[in-house]
Amino acid sequence: MISCGALGRLALLLCGLLASCGSFEDKRIRELLTEKGFGSRADGEATRENYLGGNDLVQFIVPPEVLMQPGAERLSVLETAQPVAIDGTIFVPLVGPVYALGKTETDLAALVRTQLRSVLKFDVDLQARISGNKFFYAIGEVGRKGPLPINANMTLLDALFSATWTPLANLGRVYLIKPDAEHPLVIDVNVREMLTTGFTRANFPIEEHDILYVQPTVLGMLARLLERVLQPVALAMRTMLGAAQVTFAYDVLTGDAVPGRGFFRF
Repeated sequence: MISCGALGRLALLLCGLLASCGSFEDKRIRELLTEKGFGSRADGEATRENYLGGNDLVQFIVPPEVLMQPGAERLSVLETAQPVAIDGTIFVPLVGPVYALGKTETDLAALVRTQLRSVLKFDVDLQARISGNKFFYAIGEVGRKGPLPINANMTLLDALFSATWTPLANLGRVYLIKPDAEHPLVIDVNVREMLTTGFTRANFPIEEHDILYVQPTVLGMLARLLERVLQPVALAMRTMLGAAQVTFAYDVLTGDAVPGRGFFRF
């Protein structure tokens, strides 16, 4: 007979083997998990001070007298708007790639000025300009789903009218979600009350990466449920009708059917 101690050791060994099977994948997943913020490399408050994101363009304003200095002629390239490279860098003449993702206009100008000073041996007085859109996300019963651009000083009402809403939307339960890896915030807003009373205390400012979720009404939830249940039937009907149309078109071409008179075969 096997003793209780041997059974315990065998159970521990099996548990260790099972744990080791998934340990590598679990470790990789833990390494990829977002530790803070939204998860993007570029982070900041775009509505307060614009920063360089992955979809933005950056260009510099270089004084004409600087371009007339010996060796500084190539700096005219900076005056052309350039996108951010996939590794988060921009190209600076005489220097090369410089990591710039997430930096504000003030930080960019100071960074490029410092890099050029080490090459040209004199200070280059330039300014940076960032152009592009930052986005929030709209989901649920909205007319425009997905990422939508943020305008200056955008509020919840502005975002909702920008995304629009469907007839099934429940404006009494609109969720403004501020995502974060540590402390996400979900705000339940009665937009209908705001629109009918003008009490705008809950008209929160919209920031980059915010999620606007518009719930359906009770009847809207039932309608969406029926839509999902009947979707396979509708797909099958479309497939059958499509096949019938192809067959009829073939019969017309071969002379077995006449448009408007149906089929006839010999």
